Amino acid sequence: MFKARIAIVLLAILLPYLARLPGGMAWLAQYTNADVRGWLFLQAFNAIAWGSILAISLLYRRPVPLLVPALFGFSYLAWAHYSLDVAGDAQAAVGIVFIPIYALVPIFVGGVGGYLLDRRLRMAASD
Repeated sequence: MFKARIAIVLLAILLPYLARLPGGMAWLAQYTNADVRGWLFLQAFNAIAWGSILAISLLYRRPVPLLVPALFGFSYLAWAHYSLDVAGDAQAAVGIVFIPIYALVPIFVGGVGGYLLDRRLRMAASD
């Protein structure tokens, strides 16, 4: 379970940048043309999303069900970071704050599904 949690954190840190790669280098540069404070700002709000996935993982006994909230949450995060045009509007950067907050809904839904899967796996193992 420890390795799964480490993988969640590492993927979550890289996810905003990986999601921007299909848009090209100019699209990626909107996130990477910042100093350390900009990187910390992005990662601090990004920690809301991956921190909630880690909190949900404390309810699980097996690492496989952790894929469900991670898939739901990271899919939304990837789509949102890919579609955010920071250079398009002065207020667009506020999206960096709200993207992880909005991701809590799919993470919660995935967390419930993962919990049900974890329970089913535990029951199957005890039979």
